Amino acid sequence: MLLPQYYICISHPGHKTTLIFPFAEDVTRFKPLRKYVYSYEAETSSGVPGTTDSRSGSKITCKVELEVPQLCRFTLRTMHCSLRETFGVDTEGRAILKKSKNSEEFANAMSKNELKFSIQDGTKVKLYPEKEEPLNVLNLKRGIISALLVPAETVENVKTIPMDTVYGKCDSEVEFKSRKGNVAEDISITRYLKGCDNFSPIRDHVSPIATVKGLNSPLSSLLKSTQFCHYNIDAKKRHIRDAVCSEKHLFLPSSYKNRYGIMTEVNQTLKLEDTPKITNKNFDGEKGLALERTDAKLLRQGDAVLKTLQEMQKLAASQENQQRARVFYRFVSGLRSLHNSTLGSLVPKMMETSSSITVQALAQCGTPECYSAILQILRTGNVNPLVADLVTYTLGLLPSPTPQRIREILNMAQYQPSRASFYGLSHSVTKFYNEKKIVTEEIADVADFMVSLLGTDCSGEDELTYLTLRAIGNMGAVMEKAKPSVKSSLKTCIRNEAASLSVQKAAIQAFRKMTITEEDRSALFKAFQELDAPTDKRLASYLLVMKNPSPSDLAKILRVLTKEKSEQVKSFVASHIANILDSKELGIEDLKSRVEEALKGNQLPTAKDFRKFSQNYQISERVSVPGIDPISAKVEGNVIFDPSSYIPKETMLKTTLHAYGFDPSDVFELGLDGKGFEPTLEALFGEKGFFPDTATKALYWVDGKVPEQVSKALFDYFGYSQDGKQEQDIAKGIILNLEKLIKELSSKEAPEGRAYLRILGEELGYMKLNDFKLLGSLILKSLHQKSVSHNSCLYFFSS
Repeated sequence: MLLPQYYICISHPGHKTTLIFPFAEDVTRFKPLRKYVYSYEAETSSGVPGTTDSRSGSKITCKVELEVPQLCRFTLRTMHCSLRETFGVDTEGRAILKKSKNSEEFANAMSKNELKFSIQDGTKVKLYPEKEEPLNVLNLKRGIISALLVPAETVENVKTIPMDTVYGKCDSEVEFKSRKGNVAEDISITRYLKGCDNFSPIRDHVSPIATVKGLNSPLSSLLKSTQFCHYNIDAKKRHIRDAVCSEKHLFLPSSYKNRYGIMTEVNQTLKLEDTPKITNKNFDGEKGLALERTDAKLLRQGDAVLKTLQEMQKLAASQENQQRARVFYRFVSGLRSLHNSTLGSLVPKMMETSSSITVQALAQCGTPECYSAILQILRTGNVNPLVADLVTYTLGLLPSPTPQRIREILNMAQYQPSRASFYGLSHSVTKFYNEKKIVTEEIADVADFMVSLLGTDCSGEDELTYLTLRAIGNMGAVMEKAKPSVKSSLKTCIRNEAASLSVQKAAIQAFRKMTITEEDRSALFKAFQELDAPTDKRLASYLLVMKNPSPSDLAKILRVLTKEKSEQVKSFVASHIANILDSKELGIEDLKSRVEEALKGNQLPTAKDFRKFSQNYQISERVSVPGIDPISAKVEGNVIFDPSSYIPKETMLKTTLHAYGFDPSDVFELGLDGKGFEPTLEALFGEKGFFPDTATKALYWVDGKVPEQVSKALFDYFGYSQDGKQEQDIAKGIILNLEKLIKELSSKEAPEGRAYLRILGEELGYMKLNDFKLLGSLILKSLHQKSVSHNSCLYFFSS
């Protein structure tokens, strides 16, 4: 890089460097014990080229000293810097610059510390900055170093070489021209920055309730970014005489022919002035060349933000409403600039000044600090728990979660354990792990919290334990990685007969996203073999074993079937295995062959009457499209009956898509399980139930409104006489029936059951069936209000 191929520097522990000489010629790009003094200029501009008043930018000038105290080691100094800013353009479209008010402060920051760096293995750039060096200053110095990186001459005139840059490792097309012997006097480098491994431009935070979303996500796909550098090399001494680097970032959505439009340009120029001699020096502390994101948040802006809020309050009192939008925007922008420590202490003061404006602004702020502030307000206990749950769950669904957001939702889940906080937490953790593939301290704390709630054997409070197991199942792979012992806790829960059946089943289903080892499979199979265990627990274990059964597992299952006394288990397993053999799903061939091998010499039981016995249902189809890999779709359902009543106690419907070369994807899954459905079914479908009575009212209402033959056919089908008398106000009759249904269901003991929904493998949550009592009371209240309104209208028109 700064060295040509004549030297290769290899770094060893302790910063020792070995030199390998492929050639005898003792030449480097920059010679040891020399200082290279350059004049440096960098200019940035943003806007639409060719317009007269839509440009912004700045210009930096510095004197740059590059010392070479040792071979492969360098020291960079920047002195006499100035900063100027664009305040207009002249008639020819050139920027008019004036000295920035922060120019002296900038010059002091640039000259305060020197930056040491080295080249390792001929390609890797390592920095050794001072600890107190601000990141924005360090990034500017990185840009200067990057502009001085010149590859060694190669035999080819044009060659693509991977090089370290401020955007990470970039494939660089290098052209060597005007050669004199082994030296090229003219070298040019072209890079397409989108392919660099650290090129990830981002937008600033915006309101999470904005119409256009995703504005704080990577922008690289919307930019056309290129860099071109040209170097003039001294043919005799081999150092860089001058360098010019130009970057262009074009915003494609508003561009014309992908060439003209909104654009940001960065131009750097280096010109050699002197090359005096120097002495040796040492290096400490190491960093890479790629840019680091700087924190633009300010520590002392809290008072200014509070003052802006107070200004809004005064505007409301003075009726100057036309100014409120501008001041509110300034208030939200101020909130985005605050650190967590500053904003946290400011929240009580802001709530005291104006709680309504504060909550609105925090909701539109969009930074992790603002999310923390919102949850801080929710934890005061002054907010309706339903509102707190709604906000917490919504935060869990937001894209691109951060460790800080996970920490805040965890704090909320610890403060207010609920379905909303636990599922919100599980969504955030899963999204973060899927994006980053790392386990942070926050995720480890989530795993510890979840396992602590299970206790030693899941014998604690039933509803909280069940909720914890569902949340663990939703985070399966992450929990397994963060706390491997979680699987031992789950297996203890499965074995604990003192725990409720729903808890035992939830512990089994918590394995659904985890890696099932031989030990895990053995524990699950043991649960399936328990002949005295409830049917649904045994079948839950069976379905997990069958995700990837070994030949010995299949043989054991078939042996169990031959001795099986439960007709429900026998019917379900028989139908499931038969469906595997008939399946057209992609990737099932290996499982089919294993099942066929296990069935040799064994007779598969016949599935029983589907109206009384548990069944697995599957419909699958494979589609082949020319030029596209095959795709299969499967719709699967489970119906598990209660052996004592022939009423379904558990149902499931799932749709799966499978493309060749990819894992199957469960598009959606809907499930319902519980017991005690008989009173509900009687109220719905009994002789005087909602549906039969409503059907008769509808029949008598349509009588005379459709042809007589149609009316007679309907009466004959439902078994009613056309001579019966029914009131003709069909709408009023159905409303009365609905009121009667809600009252009956409210007076009866609610079924013990839960319904859940999963989309793309993620469980969004579950509802307990007694939640519908609350919903029913709300509906009943609404119906009474409508009835009063209807009667008022009748009175008005009749009078």
